[in-house]
Amino acid sequence: MLEVIEGDTKLSHEALLKRASSLVEDFETVYPVYKELREGGFIVRSALKYGADFAVYTKRPGLEHAPYLVKVLPYDKVIDPGDLIGWGRVSHSVRKDLLLAITYPSGKIDYIIFKWIRP
Repeated sequence: MLEVIEGDTKLSHEALLKRASSLVEDFETVYPVYKELREGGFIVRSALKYGADFAVYTKRPGLEHAPYLVKVLPYDKVIDPGDLIGWGRVSHSVRKDLLLAITYPSGKIDYIIFKWIRP
């Protein structure tokens, strides 16, 4: 169990969520994906330098390069085709597959994988 203390005050679960939401854009959308990936046994790191939310490792950093980049999107987000192409191009250039993690209000998360193939 983890206790978070800010100053002299132990933060409640609700206060911690409020604090995290103030620091991380779209925390309520991104955190459930992080949690699900971690519970699935993956190592999850920030992928900000790639323009994605997470870099996901199946083993651990140092033993392998992350095989996946994850972009988290709410189910009702309209995606600009140029953004999708950009995410795909970056993931391909760094030799990673792109996963779109689509989140729903019910808590369900769907994953769509994009792989570059040569015809």
